Amino acid sequence: MTSIKRNFIYNTLLSISQVLFPLIVFPYISRVLGPAGIGQVTFIESICRYAILISALGIPIYGVREVARIKENRAKIKELVSEILAIHFLSTFVIVFIYIFLVFTFSILKENLNFYLYGIVFIISNIFNVEWYFQGIEEFKFITIRSILVKSVVTVLTFMLVKNNADQILYFLTIVLTLCLNAFFNFYFLLKRTSISIVKFPSLKKHIKPLFYIFSSTAFVSIYTLSDTILLGLLSDKHEVGLYTIGQKLSRIPILFIGAMSLVLIPKLATYFKNDDHKMFNRILTQSFEFVVFFSIPIIFFIIGNSNYIITEFAGADFNKSSQILIILSLLSLLVGLSNIFGLQILTPSGNDKYFTISVFFGMIVSVVLNYFLIPIYGAPAAAFSSVISEIFVTIITYYYACKLVSLKLNFFLVLKISIFSLPIILFSFLTSLVSINLFLAFFCNLFFCFLYTYLLHYYILKTPFFLKLKESIIDLI
Repeated sequence: MTSIKRNFIYNTLLSISQVLFPLIVFPYISRVLGPAGIGQVTFIESICRYAILISALGIPIYGVREVARIKENRAKIKELVSEILAIHFLSTFVIVFIYIFLVFTFSILKENLNFYLYGIVFIISNIFNVEWYFQGIEEFKFITIRSILVKSVVTVLTFMLVKNNADQILYFLTIVLTLCLNAFFNFYFLLKRTSISIVKFPSLKKHIKPLFYIFSSTAFVSIYTLSDTILLGLLSDKHEVGLYTIGQKLSRIPILFIGAMSLVLIPKLATYFKNDDHKMFNRILTQSFEFVVFFSIPIIFFIIGNSNYIITEFAGADFNKSSQILIILSLLSLLVGLSNIFGLQILTPSGNDKYFTISVFFGMIVSVVLNYFLIPIYGAPAAAFSSVISEIFVTIITYYYACKLVSLKLNFFLVLKISIFSLPIILFSFLTSLVSINLFLAFFCNLFFCFLYTYLLHYYILKTPFFLKLKESIIDLI
C-alpha cells in the first residue's frame, strides 16, 4: 500500500476519534452545563485559542512543509527544529505578557480570572506540541495512537469531575489537560528522534518572511472562524454562544474527515512540486477533489434532512434552535474541502503563501463586517450565515490564484451530478418523519440509509474509480 493511502487511513482513524469522543462527552456536558455554561467555556477557550494562534506564527503549516523537504537529512532537521522552537518560544513569551495585561485590564475578562490563568498553561503548552514535526515526517500512526490514548484518559476524567453547572472550570481544565498531555508525549518522542541546540538570532531571519505569509493567512482564517464566537459573546449573550457552539461543533465533524486528506497530502505535494513532478501533482489533486465532492455532498443532504434529530439526541431539547445553525454550517464541509485543495494543497506546497494570505484576508473582512452588523439583529444564525459567505469568498479567490499556478482539470459538473443523485437521502428522511417512531430510531434508520445508498450508488451504479480504489486500500490494511 502506498504511504499516501496508509497515512490517509491513519488520519481518517484520527478523525473518527475526534468525532467519537465528542459524541460520547458532549451530550453529557451540554445537559450538565446548559447553553449558558457551554457558551461561557467556549468564549474563554476562543480567547485562549486566539493567543495560541498568534504565538504559533503559522508554524503548524510551515513546519510540516519544511520538515517534509529535508526529512532525510538529520543534521538539517536538528537545525530546523531548534530554530522553529526558538521562534515559537519567543513569540509565546510576548503573547503571554500581552494576554496577562489584557485579562487584568478588561473587566469582562477579569470576572473569570481563574479560567484565564489556567489559559496561560494552555498557551505555553502549545510550544511543545510540535505536531508539525510528526506530520512532516509522515508519522501519522504515532499521532493517531497518541491522540486516541489521550482522549480516552480525558474523557474518563470529564465524566468523573464534571457533575453540575458549577463545574464549568473543571470542564475547561479537561480541555487544557488534553493539549498538555499531547504536548508532553510529542516533545518526549521528538527528543528521542532528534536533539535541540542553542541557536543564534541571525539564523532565525530566513524563516521570518515565509512565516509571515503563512501566519497572516492562518490568522485571517482563524479570525473569521473564531470571531463569530467572540463577537456573539460581546454583541449578544452567552446563551446565543451556547446555541451556536453546538451547531458549529457538529458541523465540523465532516470537516475533520475531509481535512484528513489535506494534512496527509501537504508533505507529498511539497515533494512533487519541488521535483517538478507535475503529473503526480495533478493526479493527487484530482483524487482529492473527487474525495471532497463524493463525501461532503451526501453529508450535507443528510444533515439538512436530520438536523432536528441530530440536535435533540446530541444536545437535548434546550438546544433545538441550533438545528437551523447546523443546516447553514453544513455547507462548510464542501466549501472548506475545496478551499483546502486550492490553498493548502496548491498554494502552500508550491511556496505561494502570499496568495493564500490575500484570499483569507478578504474572507476575514467579509466575516467581521457581516458579523458586526447582523449578530445584534439575528444572533447565532447570523454568525453561521457569515461563516458560509466568508468561506465562499475564500474558495473563489484561492481557486483564481491556484489556476494561475497550475493547470487544473477539475470536473465541477461532478458537484451538480452528485447533488442530484443525493436527493433521495433528504426524501427518505422526510418519509421517516411522517412515521410515528422514536427519534433515536428514526435518526439511525436515516443514517443507515445514507451509508447504504451512497455505497450502492458509487460501487454499483456510478462505479466510481475513487471508491473502488479506496475499498482496495481498506482491504489491504486489514
